[in-house]
Amino acid sequence: MKVLIAYGSRWGSTEEIAGRLAGFLGEEGVEADLLDVKRNRNWPSLEGYDGVIVGSGVKISKWMREPQAFLRRKANELKGRRVAIFVSCMSVLADPESARRDLLERVAEEAGVEAVLMEAFGPLADLGPRSKMGFIDRKIAGAAMAGLSKDKGLEFDAGGRNDLRDWGRIREFTRRFAESLRG
Repeated sequence: MKVLIAYGSRWGSTEEIAGRLAGFLGEEGVEADLLDVKRNRNWPSLEGYDGVIVGSGVKISKWMREPQAFLRRKANELKGRRVAIFVSCMSVLADPESARRDLLERVAEEAGVEAVLMEAFGPLADLGPRSKMGFIDRKIAGAAMAGLSKDKGLEFDAGGRNDLRDWGRIREFTRRFAESLRG
């Protein structure tokens, strides 16, 4: 079994998830290729892939342009293959159902893609001085984290790395996808 993991990452969270998905799939006996659709616009044919996982970072409740374009342009090739989509976003912490509806179901429907799995994972909010985020984005993320802290009781480090991704859930997503390939 062979899977393509196509992703777009703004600040590295989605890229890290994609890498871990590939590792978890390997543990399930499934070979995985990674494709950063933002950096590499030469998107391969999906011939030879049993399944495809597409992931995107989210900013201001919107997918990145490249992963969304990948879904639309590859919609016909995705038919007949197992497809899963995921996002890494802060909005899942505030309202998981809305994140699922607006960032997964709506995007799949607009692209004309039927996914066997859809999942919204929490973000990596790196607010430290070595963050890949620019100053303004760190301030926006920090304000959002402060709001979540107040509303949801979420603890965070205003000047550090806040990994809010649930790696157990990500592993389970991978296991379920591998199972769907075998089924």
